[in-house]
Amino acid sequence: MPTLVWMLLIFAAAALVLFLFWWRGNSVSHLVHTPLPPYEIPDVILVGGVLVENRGHAAAPNVKVAIHYNHGDTQKIHHMHVESEQPYILRAGGEQFNFATIRLRELGPGKKVFVYWATADEIQPQISVTTYRPSANFLCSDRGAPWLESLRALARRLYR
Repeated sequence: MPTLVWMLLIFAAAALVLFLFWWRGNSVSHLVHTPLPPYEIPDVILVGGVLVENRGHAAAPNVKVAIHYNHGDTQKIHHMHVESEQPYILRAGGEQFNFATIRLRELGPGKKVFVYWATADEIQPQISVTTYRPSANFLCSDRGAPWLESLRALARRLYR
């Protein structure tokens, strides 16, 4: 009888460990970006795009979608449209620039963002999608918030 109890305890512990590994592996975000095939309106303009989606089981924080043409002034985005299930901000570039940077505070699991752009020719841009999670002590260190203290000291000097 005691061996059966030990076997059940070992089995329960192993099941718990396996569940924790499974849960940790499934509680992460997984960002994937897929370039959409370009569509040309003959002798007028070329429309390209990218699909960004979170295929993970957790939200992806601080998502940045960067689109960049290496050809400088020769290749500009003439028109751009973003279709998103979550709020976004165009941080830099866009229409009349050769780059665009789009930021989402969070892209939830299963959520998608479509970015469409129109250019003059068939040169494909470089596309990068990144996400980051700030550390717990991003704004404060062990000594408190030194940046806040220096900001307060500067304000005191300015308003004397």
